[in-house]
Amino acid sequence: MSDLAHILTTVDEWLSGGGSVLLMTDYDGTLTPIVDDPADAVLSKEMREQLVRLARSPRGWVAVISGRGLEDLRARIDIPEVIYAGCHGLEIEGPELAFCHPDALAQQAMLGAVGETLVRRAPAVNGMRVETKGLAVAVHYRHVAPDEIRRVEIELARAIREQGSRLKIFHGTKVIEVLPQVAWTKGECAEWIEERVGSTLAGRVLWLYLGDDWTDEHAFEVLGSRALTIRVGDLVPASKAAFRLEGVAEVQQVLLQGSAEEEIKFSYTLESGASAGRKLSKKHPFEGIIPKMVG
Repeated sequence: MSDLAHILTTVDEWLSGGGSVLLMTDYDGTLTPIVDDPADAVLSKEMREQLVRLARSPRGWVAVISGRGLEDLRARIDIPEVIYAGCHGLEIEGPELAFCHPDALAQQAMLGAVGETLVRRAPAVNGMRVETKGLAVAVHYRHVAPDEIRRVEIELARAIREQGSRLKIFHGTKVIEVLPQVAWTKGECAEWIEERVGSTLAGRVLWLYLGDDWTDEHAFEVLGSRALTIRVGDLVPASKAAFRLEGVAEVQQVLLQGSAEEEIKFSYTLESGASAGRKLSKKHPFEGIIPKMVG
């Protein structure tokens, strides 16, 4: 049985048995395809409809955990019932929820200064684009010539050194992320959300986490067998996720098939939570369901 078929079967059996869904996901590369310009990553009408249906169901919560800034993420999805987590989970907002990591907030001025410096220097490297996100800075180099990428790294190192800053630097897909030095990842963010909304769901809760990014690997590792972890795409060959989908098209296929009935319409797309029920078990609800690890 393929991973796609296994996930579809698991979801159908869970919901038909009276369970609920706690769905968490990344945005870029999971809900929308990866595009040359991040500004062009637009949620499709069909995907949005499935998210709306699950987010408004008493048997589901939806949370989107992304590297995008919180306001950007909210504007792109624009569903009031969804929980939004920006800057890789450092800031969270949703129905009756609000969080900003205090240690990250304490470093915001430092990050702002680094971002301003890089914005001034970006024109010196053709194709380099700097995105300031409040609690993070992203340096995009998708359109930088291969022999010029080293200059991007040098400018970034200079900007951080000039501020005397000790910040975290991660390499993503054609982007370098600058983050505060805090012990917090998408995994801790997912746990924070689950602790606050999981107990509001009825019946047994199926917790899913989907993502395509290197930062999602932290969540896969932290959540382990407590959640059904799903890698989207093949950017990370040796993933810690239990299952893999080929891309957004398969995510869409799960969304469409899972939303066949009125009562819940499963949206295989983002982090979720819901609205009235029983506390989520902290044991391992997926023993016997997860037969292998993605390699």
